[in-house]
Parts: sequence; C-alpha cells; structure tokens
Amino acid sequence: MRAIEWLLLMTILSGPWPCLCLGLRDQLPNSLRRHMNRSANPCTDFYEYACGNWMRTHQDRPYSSLIGKLDHVYHGKLAKLLEQPTTPGAPEEHRFERLLRDYYTACRTPLGATPSAEFMLRLCRMVEVDGNSLSVALTALFQADVLLEINESNLPAVWASLILRPSAEGDRNASLYQPLSREEFDQLWRILPAPEESPEKVWQKVKDLEEAITAQIKPEEAARWATNPKDTGTQTQVLFPVPAHWMLPWPTYETGILYVTHLSHHLASQPPRFLLHYLLLRSLHRDAERAPWSFTRLECAAQARLFVTHAAVWLVEQHHPHLQANGTLQMLFGELKKQFGLKVRANRNKFSAATQRFLLEKLGRMSLRLSILPSPGVVESVESVEQRLEQHYRKLRINASDYFGNLLAVMEHSRRQEESPDAKYDLQPVKVHGYGSYASPFFMPRANALLVPLSLLEAPLFRPGQRQVLTYSSLGFILGHELSHGFAPVDVHFDALGRPNRSKSKSMLTSRRYLSQALCLQRRHGPFFADEKFADLNGLDLAYGAYFEAGAGAGDEPGRGTPAQKQLFFFNFAQFFCSDDKNLEDSEEHGSDRLRVNDAMASFDPFRQAYGCKSVRSGTRSRCQLY
Repeated sequence: MRAIEWLLLMTILSGPWPCLCLGLRDQLPNSLRRHMNRSANPCTDFYEYACGNWMRTHQDRPYSSLIGKLDHVYHGKLAKLLEQPTTPGAPEEHRFERLLRDYYTACRTPLGATPSAEFMLRLCRMVEVDGNSLSVALTALFQADVLLEINESNLPAVWASLILRPSAEGDRNASLYQPLSREEFDQLWRILPAPEESPEKVWQKVKDLEEAITAQIKPEEAARWATNPKDTGTQTQVLFPVPAHWMLPWPTYETGILYVTHLSHHLASQPPRFLLHYLLLRSLHRDAERAPWSFTRLECAAQARLFVTHAAVWLVEQHHPHLQANGTLQMLFGELKKQFGLKVRANRNKFSAATQRFLLEKLGRMSLRLSILPSPGVVESVESVEQRLEQHYRKLRINASDYFGNLLAVMEHSRRQEESPDAKYDLQPVKVHGYGSYASPFFMPRANALLVPLSLLEAPLFRPGQRQVLTYSSLGFILGHELSHGFAPVDVHFDALGRPNRSKSKSMLTSRRYLSQALCLQRRHGPFFADEKFADLNGLDLAYGAYFEAGAGAGDEPGRGTPAQKQLFFFNFAQFFCSDDKNLEDSEEHGSDRLRVNDAMASFDPFRQAYGCKSVRSGTRSRCQLY
C-alpha cells in the first residue's frame, strides 16, 4: 500500500489532478494546492513549487503575504467589534475600551485641509519639536497611510518613502510646485504663529531651501549620491513624476533616483522647527486644491491595534474562539523543548558541565505566552487584567474628533512605555512599530519567553481539529524557530531568568566545534542573517523530529511516517512564507521568503529523501548545526 500511495501522490504533485484520487485530496488540502506551481522542480526551487501561484490566487487583495492575510482577518474582526452599537442595559464599558473606540471614530472621520492646517498650527506653537511631532506632521500633510517613526538616522529614508509614492491624483495645478514668491510668503506669514525669527530671516531660509531643491544637481553632488561612480547622469535613470500628495517645489527638468536621494537628504538636514513652519506655509498655499481624504475601516482598525494595542487585543480576545487552543500549543511547545533538550544533552560541542547546566536550566524555564496580555490566574495579583489595562492607559487622552492630536498622544504614550515599561502590570511593552501588535511571534530574551499573538491561530495555520501533521509543520516550526532564538549566538548569553551573562557565551566560543559552526552560518548567510538562519534550520529540525521521531502528541495519526505524509509536512511548512514579493519580503531581518524556504530545504536530508532529490543544492554543502 505504501508504494501505491507514493506513486499516486507523486502523480498529483507533478501533473494535473486525477479526478479519482479523492482520498489524496485530503492529503494535500485545496488551501495548499491552489498556491503551488506544479511545473517547478521542488529539488531546485521548493519555494516556487509550493508558493509559485500565490500571487495569482491573491491578486487584488489588500495583503501580500500569509502573515498579512492573518492581520487582514484580525483587523476585520476588530473593526466589526468597534462598530457594534452599545446594547441597552449592557455593563458600562471600561475606559480603555472607550479610548479604543474614540480613536477608531476619529480615524474614520473624513479629513480635509482645515484639520491638517489647524493641527500644524498647534505643532508650531509647541515649545519643543521632536521626532513624534514631525512624524505626525508628515502624516497630516502627505496623507501617509502608515505613521513613520522618525529619528535623526532614518529621516532621509522617511522622506525618500514619501517622495517615491506613486501619484494617483491625476492632473493638478502646476503652480503648486513652484517656489513661493515674496508676495505669497508675506500673505501666508500673517497666519503663522509668530516664530522667534523675523520674517526677513525666515524668508531668506525659505528662498535658499527652495532654490536648492529645484536646482540641477551639480556633478560633484551627483558623484556623492551615485551608488555606481559611473551613474552620475540622468539619461539612464528611472524617471520620477511629482509624488502623490506633494506640496513642495518640484523641478521642471526630468528627475531620477539621484535627485530623490539629494532631495531626501536636503530636507532631512533642515532644523525641525524651521521645517514645521515651512511645511505649514506650503500646506496653506495648497489647501484650496486639497480634496478630503479618509482611511478605510480596516486601515483604522489596524491603526487602533497598532497604537492602542493592549486594549484592542483585550477586545478581540473577549470574542475569540481559539483561546482554548492554549493547551494544544503548550503541549506542542513542551515536545519541542524535549527535542532540543536531547540535542543539548548529546553535547556535540563538548561544553563544560557548568555550560550544560546553564543551557538546560534556560531551556527548562523557557515559557510560552499566547497573548501580550497576562493570563488570568497565572500572575499572582489581586488585580484583574482589566484593572491592569486601566492603569496602563491612565495617562492617555483620546478625542473622538481630533485624529492628528490622537496620533501625537499615542506616540507619546508609546515613548513613555518604551522608556519605562510598567512591569508591575505584566503587560508586554509594545513599540509603535515593534513586535507585539502584529501576527509575528517573537522571543523575549529578558523574559526567557516566547510570545505568540492570538492572530496566528487562524486558517490556514490553525483550524480546530486539523490533522497533527499540519499543526506540527506550521505552528510547530514557528514555535521551534522562536525557541531557537534563545540559543542563537546573539541571545544565548541571557540566563534562565533573562539576566545577561556574557561569560557563558564567551566560554561557549572556546568550543572549537561551536565556533566553527557559528562561523559557518556567518559565511554562508552573512552576519546579519546568521541567527535567523539558525532559527529556521533548527526550528524545522525540531518540528520534524517532534512529529516523525518522537510523535508523543501526534499519537497514531494515520499515515504518519509515510513518504506522502513527509511531503505534506514540508509542503505545509513552506506555505507560511508564501508572499507576492518573492525577493524582498521581510528581507531586512530574515532574508527573502524564497531563500528562507530554499535554504532550509537545501541541506535537510529528510526533505531530499521525501522528494527524491539526488544531492544537496549547489553551493550549500552540509548543514551548519550549532548543537
């Protein structure tokens, strides 16, 4: 029977689907089959084989990856909850709930020129102008759909992202992109809150700035910005039109990437207070031409989740059916810990007894959380989760009719939490654009804990009652990946209680084998991706071993251990990485999705055996294994 099953599955995976193989359709669910490119060779490009049809099946969708799809579903649920009217006789809602609803209400209100200008006037009157103020100002003026965190080092990149946005405004008044005349400046000056400098000084600064950003780039400056010294001309460049929602002067000559780089750095170099006054001048100059704009309901739900995170998570969790899956995940996490414990105890690196105790104690105390909120009854306290949330948001003020003011308020609240996390209330601190408010799981080295957002427990990663092979190959890998981060070179020095202990990580480097494998990861994948590659490779190994070799939680699931089941395991694993952008998705921290899948498969013997691949993919040689 095994030989027949193997032949039938290979027929399905390599060609048109036979109509008689109804039993094997269950082996490969339609939700997976629709993403595959059956013409691709799994041995040379497994990502293309498993995900090559993702873009076509998800075209015209507002997300570009599976993680994005999970967020999209989550935001739809949150928007529906926030739009529900208050039921007569229902218990009075908590203050943090009202903050969340007020933010959503303000976000859904159409925004015109007047609110933007009024808010800019408020910013100009502020005593201090920081990155938060400038970030909200750029959001208000350029209609940025995602608020950008700003600091001195990334401001040129922020400006570049605004400049490179494609325009969808059609024909516009070209006079708006001309430098201001002195007469126009004098008329607008009367509206401004009195700056510390005289109008003559400010006018000279405005004039100098606008001349600089509309002038032809000098050869020496072109050479400065060119990535290739030969590319100092504009004839071979990609040409850019006036950006979307632009209000500053724009040159009359053709502009390319060198001009964008020049403009980004020039605007980033301006003093923040002067830049605010200048942007307000240009905004007032443009207001008559500006049409009202608004965010969609899902965009506002995403913002509410991003900025009032803990309140949003609490609201969704009150209506989430998958909280009961916590027991399933904890059992799976326990099996993965056992698998890694076997690796540590094997001591292939010949660590000292003290180092072994350090690693095993850390592994033993490592925990899993299913939410950024504390679990009721887990933390000893007389306060409820709701009381902790009320305390967490006690200083936050939200106005249901002041969208831009709310942005400033939530950013300031986020900054305070980042500077002084309120550990007393056991709430996982969340940066404005940090992990914790999206579907991505993450490892917290100072807590020695994994945090898995509840939004991960949605199809196709999780369905109640799904086959264990699907759970182990998706959530098992994800948990194994994050567990591995605790033992990767960057974070291994944190002990079982989350305290840094550099002496242990240094002592580990005295092991010749451990050092050679760490260098192997860096040589093969680069120093920036080495830890992530280790987590991918080790996480896959742990999940595979827990299902096929240990199998405590898998029980006697039919087909476990057959070639067909192993193929299904790897195929489902790859689905987590399916995305539209095959080269750049998540590239800053993890590398491209395509490479993550193919690198993990390239040197993994069980994969090559399952798919009949004859040899390791060229250039990869053997695996780099730290443990």
